[in-house]
Amino acid sequence: MIKTRAIVLHRFPYSDSSWIVKALTEETGTVSFIVKGGKRKDSPFRGALDPLALCEIVYRENPNTELQFLKEASVINWHAHLREDLLALAKAQVMAEIVLRYAPAGVPLEGEFALLEEALATLDEPDIKLPAGNSPESKLPEAGVAADIKPPANKSGVFARWLLDISELWGYHLDMRSCSRCDHQIEGVPADFHPETGAFVCKSCLGVETPRARPETLAGFEALRTGRAIAHPEYVENALLAYLRSHIGFMREINSLKFLNETRKLYDRSR
Repeated sequence: MIKTRAIVLHRFPYSDSSWIVKALTEETGTVSFIVKGGKRKDSPFRGALDPLALCEIVYRENPNTELQFLKEASVINWHAHLREDLLALAKAQVMAEIVLRYAPAGVPLEGEFALLEEALATLDEPDIKLPAGNSPESKLPEAGVAADIKPPANKSGVFARWLLDISELWGYHLDMRSCSRCDHQIEGVPADFHPETGAFVCKSCLGVETPRARPETLAGFEALRTGRAIAHPEYVENALLAYLRSHIGFMREINSLKFLNETRKLYDRSR
């Protein structure tokens, strides 16, 4: 019997009352389960197996079948705040689909689990409304009154940071500090970026050439490197997706990217 934490990556109907659930487990990597009766209102698994939920599961591993039978499942974190933020939800779905499609199969994935768990937890942190004129940095909580209140999480770079870290974990190192041509350290914003190779170029080496990358992309990489908020995260996210695609192929389209792009358009119109 195996007892482990799991993050639900995807599920789809198996019958009128059952689910097929694909999850990233902390100990055994990606596992597919058949959950009989999972759709019923009185199902003991209700809520625990919703996509993106962090749960604790118990199952008996059968090496002779692809689909495992779930014995127990309980919710640890349903990520309620994340589900209320459409853009955060869209990014979380892309992360889950990339892991589902491209993480190594049949092996433990402790690193992938830790990265996804941390990213989802940060996206799930509620935004704290501060009084006008105040900022998290400018006013510390009064001792004994609000010492346990944290400032709003910097969510702008969560998806980009996750893409950078997952690339590193899968062996596709991206050196944001050095110029690919002269090997000198890049000061400030890089002058160019080539997503097919992951090469950054400094201003001296670029010279009079026209950069291929947009200014927003280059500024985003500098913000990501220094840990600051990214003004236009969609540009650096797209650049990192292109970099990852060039290395692992993305033979099959990431379906959730369409939802993310549509959600970005909605947010752009609302600004």
